Amino acid sequence: MLERELKARMNKLQAEMRARGFDSYVVSSQEDIWYFTNITYSPEERPFFIVISLGDKPVLVVPKLEEAHVKKGVLETNDIAYWDYPAPAGDNWFEVLNNVLEKFSRTGVEGNIPAEHFVRIQGAGIELSELVANQRQIKSAYEIEKIRFCAKKADETMRDIFKKASRETRVLEMSGLAQKPYMELISSMQLDPVNSNLLAVVWPAPESAMPHGVPDIYKTYGDGPNVAMTYYRINGYASECERTFFIGEPSPSERDMFGHMMNARNAALAVLKAGVKASEVDMAARNYLEGHGLLGKLLHRTGHGIGLSNHEAPFVAVGSDDVLLENMVISIEPGIYVDGVGGFRHSDTVLITKDGYELLTQAPIELEELIL
Repeated sequence: MLERELKARMNKLQAEMRARGFDSYVVSSQEDIWYFTNITYSPEERPFFIVISLGDKPVLVVPKLEEAHVKKGVLETNDIAYWDYPAPAGDNWFEVLNNVLEKFSRTGVEGNIPAEHFVRIQGAGIELSELVANQRQIKSAYEIEKIRFCAKKADETMRDIFKKASRETRVLEMSGLAQKPYMELISSMQLDPVNSNLLAVVWPAPESAMPHGVPDIYKTYGDGPNVAMTYYRINGYASECERTFFIGEPSPSERDMFGHMMNARNAALAVLKAGVKASEVDMAARNYLEGHGLLGKLLHRTGHGIGLSNHEAPFVAVGSDDVLLENMVISIEPGIYVDGVGGFRHSDTVLITKDGYELLTQAPIELEELIL
């Protein structure tokens, strides 16, 4: 199944290359190379490249240190090694790569390449492009199942957070809950450690009003609003689940804020389906909050793409020109942040379907379920 999936990805890229007039295409990011080869590696300061052409096997340009390792890839490739930079003339990575490219007439280079690498690439018709980023936005059935599995694990940890939460629980103890699924994956021999990262964190009130802040890890939890997040990437595929919960009874104003957050979330979900602009989904949430005088309490867009990375295109933002398509996976997470009180945010991993959406994360969402 994996070999068939990788070949389908390669064929799809080659079809787009033909349509755009490229006879070769250079991919350099770790995620993108893994996407086409399933080769797990850690690049350190040594760049890796894969050159995809229309009429031959892909060419991997890799450090000599990794030459034997990459031969374990699923697809057949031509592998060329370079010596550690700085190397003698002719053996540097950019000289080896440019030798590969010299026979092509028009070469696309994926736009996430570091600038310091791009300036060393020579050849005819070198052009930055986003073919792989665009391709990765539409998930195959294989990818959706991998993301679904990751979302299931994120949900399980979220429920463990609810069980663990108390006024005696410290922030750092919550982060330790991510070790449970990690060890389960090890025990079942299902873990690729290089392509997995499991993060569980719960911001206590009022620090939950700073969603990217770092709370005191030895602080204990109060009534709330506490914002929990399970931010997972398992064997190359990501998901996220976030929930606002209370240990004590929320005040009337906190109930109001929670209700407004849910209404903004529901407004975004109500317009979500294939063919809708990403900006329209963001505007649906923003318009609700603006109508209730809460736009000033919003700190970020409604969502972002999820796939090999926890944050990738498309971006569900008011300035986006992207159109959402069937089998894209995004987050929906409008938030309200009140200084001195805390944050109110749920986030779900959401699959876009032809006529609507499917929530891949399914932890409890209603207030009465989240008063612990």
